[in-house]
Amino acid sequence: MRFLLILLLALSSLNAASIGWQRNYETALAKAKSAEKALMVYLYLPNCNTCNYMNKNVFNDKKVIDYINKHYIAVKLYPNDKSLPEKLQSEVSPVFYLINPQNAEMIESVMGGKNAEKFLELLEESFDTYKTQTEPQ
Repeated sequence: MRFLLILLLALSSLNAASIGWQRNYETALAKAKSAEKALMVYLYLPNCNTCNYMNKNVFNDKKVIDYINKHYIAVKLYPNDKSLPEKLQSEVSPVFYLINPQNAEMIESVMGGKNAEKFLELLEESFDTYKTQTEPQ
């Protein structure tokens, strides 16, 4: 019984340390707007080496996970997902779109991978831009 309790606690802590990926653009956009968070769209392909690097090394980094979960609603989709607006569809991966959900305008787009430190810097700069755009004048 004690082993089972330890196993459950370990599994719940693993779940807490992950990004809450959404799987539909429109749903993620609505959540970001209501939560007053920026939207991060991650376009990936399962057989993409750079995407696999990002998944393994960047999106498992605690600082990146914490920052995304606090400041962004994150959606992970294929580049040609039908829920994406046509202007966001792509033929390459990975692509990251950082979007202001209040007007659905792009803050920044990034192609290719980054290490965790550089990606976190990018997220911070984009979120600062989002906050500047949404502050009352």
